[in-house]
Amino acid sequence: MHVARLRTQLAPLDLREKLVTLRGGGGGYRMLVDPDDVDVVRFKRLAAQGFAELRVQCAGSAEVAFMEALGLWQGPVGQDCTASERLRSRFTALEELHLTVRERLVEARLRLGRTTELIPEILDILAAVPFREASWAHLMRAYYLGGDVAGAVSAWNRATATLGDQLGLDLSAELRELHLSILRRDDRAVRAPYASWPAEHPGPVNPAPRQADDRAERGHGPARGGAGLRPVPAGAVLRMPAAGRAGAG
Repeated sequence: MHVARLRTQLAPLDLREKLVTLRGGGGGYRMLVDPDDVDVVRFKRLAAQGFAELRVQCAGSAEVAFMEALGLWQGPVGQDCTASERLRSRFTALEELHLTVRERLVEARLRLGRTTELIPEILDILAAVPFREASWAHLMRAYYLGGDVAGAVSAWNRATATLGDQLGLDLSAELRELHLSILRRDDRAVRAPYASWPAEHPGPVNPAPRQADDRAERGHGPARGGAGLRPVPAGAVLRMPAAGRAGAG
């Protein structure tokens, strides 16, 4: 019954016939999909590509990679999916990576000369994660390079109030130096790409696939309504019990 429902959910994605029944060894089910057909895999690969392009100062190529990655994102990961604690932690890591890609896209566009038009996106990121110093720096640079020095100083004051007063965090030397560069009207220093903000993306962006220890928790169908990245990696084996309470698969 559970597998029949899963196949019904997979049908609109043209994946119904790729969920096959295993013979022998206790049975089970396997998704026969190529890694390139799994949007999570493609998202992580494109994110890694964008990070690499930024490191070598190729902002245009980084922008393209990040935009393609974000184009795969359709909503919260695992929406309407009953998940184990381990699977929820993986969903959280993907959401964190999604925020980081959005942040790095802003950085790439700042390097390409975009300024105040980026402010709404930066503010949206900070509303979700107010502790990200890189985004506060993006906001200061966007205001300053767009000709609004007062806005840049105001962004610094807000960063100080949020990070220091509300969260009790010490501001980094990089953010303080950016503030001084703005006060000195040092355009060159403000424009200079910074290479060593604290790492904020969650570990390796293309980890090795898990093996049999988490097969059971991959037995959830894709989120209804097309929301979210598909949580079922290529080659996942789904072990279904022959009997038990509803939802045990």
